[in-house]
Amino acid sequence: MTTANTQQINWFITAGTLRAAFTQDKRADGTTYWCLTRQARQTVDDLTSWLMDLHDDELPNDWRYETIVSICDALMDIDDLKECECTYDAAAGIADNLTDIYNHDLFRWYADQPGRVSYIEDAVSEGLIDTASDTIARLTIGQNECIRSMCHRIIDRLIERK
Repeated sequence: MTTANTQQINWFITAGTLRAAFTQDKRADGTTYWCLTRQARQTVDDLTSWLMDLHDDELPNDWRYETIVSICDALMDIDDLKECECTYDAAAGIADNLTDIYNHDLFRWYADQPGRVSYIEDAVSEGLIDTASDTIARLTIGQNECIRSMCHRIIDRLIERK
């Protein structure tokens, strides 16, 4: 008789353990994408519901998963998030580094999920975007705010470590 391994993994101990929950896979057309590992998909904790929350009412999509993995990669360079006094700066810096710089990528980001205009609207209402700003500036700041929000939520969860 064999028994299943029922040991539960806490994916939120460090950015590295959270990053270990993801793997890159390949579609039939040859494109690659990030997804949860088989072990992470079988977990009974709230990992999948927490990831869905990071999608901000979007269906699962490649951009979100890739961004989550990139945020984890960047956070792995910070020795101890719990002791870090600059989590706000860390999130802003990571968002700045991950925000697309090419117009085509910014337009694709918006076209994939038109509801992302809400990030731009929120940034305008918070005074982060001047009403005279052009479309590219609006998309850039909107995407940056989206990524920064994801960073904050990931950092907060890792600091809780549960």
